[in-house]
Amino acid sequence: MGNGRSGTSVLTRCLNFMGVDLGNDKMLGPNKKINPKGYFENETIIHLHKQLGAVLRFRPSPEGYENSPQVVPIKNKIKDYVYEQFKDKEVWAWKDPRTNDYLALWKDILADLRVEPNCVIVVRNPIDVVASNVRAWNRDETWALRQWQLRTLFSIRDTYGLKRMIVSYEELFNHTLECLRKISTTLDLPWPEDEAELKCKIESFIDPKLQTSNSNTSLEDFINHGDVTQDVKDLYLLALEGTKSQEVFQSKAYHERVEKLYQDYLNDYGVLHRDPPKPEKNNCQNSLFNVKIEYKH
Repeated sequence: MGNGRSGTSVLTRCLNFMGVDLGNDKMLGPNKKINPKGYFENETIIHLHKQLGAVLRFRPSPEGYENSPQVVPIKNKIKDYVYEQFKDKEVWAWKDPRTNDYLALWKDILADLRVEPNCVIVVRNPIDVVASNVRAWNRDETWALRQWQLRTLFSIRDTYGLKRMIVSYEELFNHTLECLRKISTTLDLPWPEDEAELKCKIESFIDPKLQTSNSNTSLEDFINHGDVTQDVKDLYLLALEGTKSQEVFQSKAYHERVEKLYQDYLNDYGVLHRDPPKPEKNNCQNSLFNVKIEYKH
């Protein structure tokens, strides 16, 4: 879980190397320019998420959306598909950044299927996430940053009370084997008997040359960055705090701090449209992050 452009594809493939099943259905293919190693996202789940997005145009979705008449048929399609795809699998996973937007719905589905969710969240410096969004899709910087905020908040806030952990992008890429071992231990996931083979698979898969949007911004430089507002800094620093201590991350006090940032976000910026604004409809200057995005309806 977490934002796209944050290492979620690498994490998903590495979990797959460990023995976590991704299903037998068609996966979203690699993109030579954007993601040459592959996304490891189930195309059917992506399609069903997009159906939800056609109904739920703004984020966060209204409270109780998961039981609304427009959503329930799609929800049932997802449940039926997941059951058929994974009914014989002991440990399985799916990955799609849109999952962050629909966690209330997914929690209902997994409860109905009597599946215990285990959530792994990846967090990356928002400066690099925004840069990667611009490089990959030429997206508006402000919209990309707002999406980073919301999906980071969703992934942490809406998994409270579940079995979960959070890792940093740097930890995942710089200390991959140790990071995966920590995930395995914390969430009771399978660990291969042949660790050397796992290490070989990881080393052949991860290509540092593909990390083209890394700014190598130090934490001190991030904290002092003049173009990043305090709410963004607070959220990233809080997420990093969660990577350092599982006890802190799972605590009520931590959740309350996340909830405050979430409510502050809604008060400051309101809801975010699912689609990035077109240039002619966007009245924001891309060099400024502390503004609302205005849409014409």
